[in-house]
Amino acid sequence: MVDVVKEFLSNYPEGVRKITLELRKMARKTMPRAHEFLYYDAINYSLDDSPLKRICYISPMETYVTLGFLFGAQLDDLHHLLQGSGKRARHVKIRTLEETRNSAFKELVKAAWTHGVDPVPKIKRKIRRRAVTHSGTKRASRSKH
Repeated sequence: MVDVVKEFLSNYPEGVRKITLELRKMARKTMPRAHEFLYYDAINYSLDDSPLKRICYISPMETYVTLGFLFGAQLDDLHHLLQGSGKRARHVKIRTLEETRNSAFKELVKAAWTHGVDPVPKIKRKIRRRAVTHSGTKRASRSKH
């Protein structure tokens, strides 16, 4: 069977291919149940086959490889590696094979997988209740005339 990822990487410089393959190996080991697929010129990892449930991606460029997290803004980045200023996504640029051995990348991937696509806790909306008078009856809302 043809490995579509390796085919995809054949258009990139050797150094970038090696970095990408090393990150891919780490991602697959860290997220063994993740679905891997190509989407937007990147290797994506998702909870299922849907691009909507993507957790992270590996995107090769000409001189570096981006390891991105769709909900990276919510991750605890203890080593201050993540870049980006949007509301949700964060990424890190990896330029050498040695950098791929940084255990902090594995920690970020593991945290992203653990949190899934919705790491932000749901905030319960406060329910507005009608004011009750001292007599126990509901006060009528004032109408504007």
